[in-house]
Amino acid sequence: MIAVFATIRSKKKGVVIKKVGKKGPMALLQHVTGLSRTILEKHLPILFEIGIIEVHGNGNIAVHGRKWSKTNLPSRNNEKLIPINIYKNYVDTKTYCGFVRVHSRIQKQERQIGKKAKRIEVLEACSQNKRLSKGDYRIWKKLYRSGVTLEELKSKYRSKSTLSNLAFHKILKDSDITSYCNESSGRDFKMKLIKLGLIEQNRLFQLVLPGVKDERFIVDESEFLTFGGLFQGSLGIYHELSAEINISNALVGAEKKQVVK
Repeated sequence: MIAVFATIRSKKKGVVIKKVGKKGPMALLQHVTGLSRTILEKHLPILFEIGIIEVHGNGNIAVHGRKWSKTNLPSRNNEKLIPINIYKNYVDTKTYCGFVRVHSRIQKQERQIGKKAKRIEVLEACSQNKRLSKGDYRIWKKLYRSGVTLEELKSKYRSKSTLSNLAFHKILKDSDITSYCNESSGRDFKMKLIKLGLIEQNRLFQLVLPGVKDERFIVDESEFLTFGGLFQGSLGIYHELSAEINISNALVGAEKKQVVK
């Protein structure tokens, strides 16, 4: 729905989208935006119900924005304004709308990584009897009272932002139900983001059994893994972890027509 609204709004050149000939609202928007009738019939009723798009008596179509939303949708007043890239292909625009949530998730992970790295730094300094600043002392005191140990933090610490295929599906569909189909859906969504140049993926591996060569063990144990898989390498058996996901610095890969705010 967001992709449909953003596409329609990007086509509004003036105050309204002016009526063309005898075209009704559906045919007019289909003509102006290039969106299919099926897509418009699915999402327009909700946009009309909200009031963010309305048809005037003379057939012109008003597409409201920030000022209207602030007055007429007070419950949305505190929400962030997110720019949406509009592509020639509607599917790409829809993918970008999903990317906004991926971007938010990765930013949250990066903030948590920074916090955990700082906590490890403080506990390591304390274990070495180094003098702590007032800020670091407050961090140590909070961790001490919570019973958090250096070993515990290090065992759970990851220095890179990661998202599994299932996590991509949950972001896209807001679902916690696990299945192979969901992982496949997440993988497809991730590959679309990579193709558009919005994210970059780096595979991560961990040597879990050095010097071991056992193909049967790999087959048997892989069935019990919640993510990734085992494979035989020259130094032993490796476990492939969830891939490192980074936001592309360029944020390009497909030609963008406009940015709608």
